[in-house]
Amino acid sequence: MTTIPQSTAAPAATETQAVALQLSELVLKTGRYDGMRAFYTHVLGHGPFYERTPDPDAPPRPAGMPERAVDVRLGFFRVHDAPHSQVLALFGIDRLAGTEPSGPGLHHFQFGVDSLGDLVTQHEHMVSFGVRPHRAANHGQATSFYYRDPDGNIVEFSCPNFATTEEEVAFMSGPVFAANPSGLELDPERFAARYRAGDPESELLRLDNQAVAL
Repeated sequence: MTTIPQSTAAPAATETQAVALQLSELVLKTGRYDGMRAFYTHVLGHGPFYERTPDPDAPPRPAGMPERAVDVRLGFFRVHDAPHSQVLALFGIDRLAGTEPSGPGLHHFQFGVDSLGDLVTQHEHMVSFGVRPHRAANHGQATSFYYRDPDGNIVEFSCPNFATTEEEVAFMSGPVFAANPSGLELDPERFAARYRAGDPESELLRLDNQAVAL
């Protein structure tokens, strides 16, 4: 009987395809849990749906192991429920108290709103808490106000400037966005005041509109 030699070659790589993903949870670690809890309670309009304080008698975390939910003061905030849950979480870590965030890592994260009116309303909501944006801009495809939380993380609220994704993509593929993706820097108070005064959105969103720019 003839023996057929077995191949020792590695199997050919199989082409793979990524599945559709949704950002479902964002976790911020902090040494300022109470201040961060108050800030995000105001941002979202509600407190955490779940909180937990670690058991002081629990065994210490093994050396070299990253913090786990069981090791930290924990708070989960519901951001959105449909079609899938979106959660913002805080990990309160005492050893981080007094430290400043720096180096590689999170630059900013964004909450999307549906309209310019919602953006202005959220701005007014933040001002009622004593928090004002350190930056605002008409990027062309979207308008955004940027704030800092108690840890200095940049929190962006943004609304689309176009009614459809096709219009947005067309703008971002064009020469205006290519030349200046940052867009027009805005005076947020002047912008909000003009919106409340009834100025048309088409006028407010002009990229050459110096009346609302810095």
